[in-house]
Amino acid sequence: MVDKKLFEGLASRLYFSQHGLAVDKTENANRPLSKLGIEQTNVIAKQLLIADVSISSVTHSGKCRAEQSAEIFANNLSNQAVSVSEYLSPNNDVRLLLPHLTTDNALYIGHLPHLAKLVAYLVTGDENHNIIRFQNSAIVCLEKNQKRYHVEWYLTPNMKTA
Repeated sequence: MVDKKLFEGLASRLYFSQHGLAVDKTENANRPLSKLGIEQTNVIAKQLLIADVSISSVTHSGKCRAEQSAEIFANNLSNQAVSVSEYLSPNNDVRLLLPHLTTDNALYIGHLPHLAKLVAYLVTGDENHNIIRFQNSAIVCLEKNQKRYHVEWYLTPNMKTA
């Protein structure tokens, strides 16, 4: 059972995105975004702009593919604030990031399995409940209710717009 006090002082709305599709490490050890990864991240960022989604800041893990994804979001959404968090690495304990989730409308760009576990923990209180099947460049919006968070919406690059 999660202590309800863990969520006190946290932002009321948060966004999480898995970095865009990267090239294979055999092609480039730094794993920058592939052409498709760049395209898909731009598609999502432009959809957020069209939907008038307000992103206050963009934070990434510091890995090349996450940094490039963060820059694409920031450039498309006219954000100046892009920062790095050491708590967004693929295998970090999800509770390490919790005290830093205090900025409303902040976007956090990271990696699996960390993001899936983090979102599960925020929504269900158990990081082992798989509630979102993350895709590269996709973004999930979480909103806080009385006890914890709920999924408000989830947008993937494959979704067609009306």
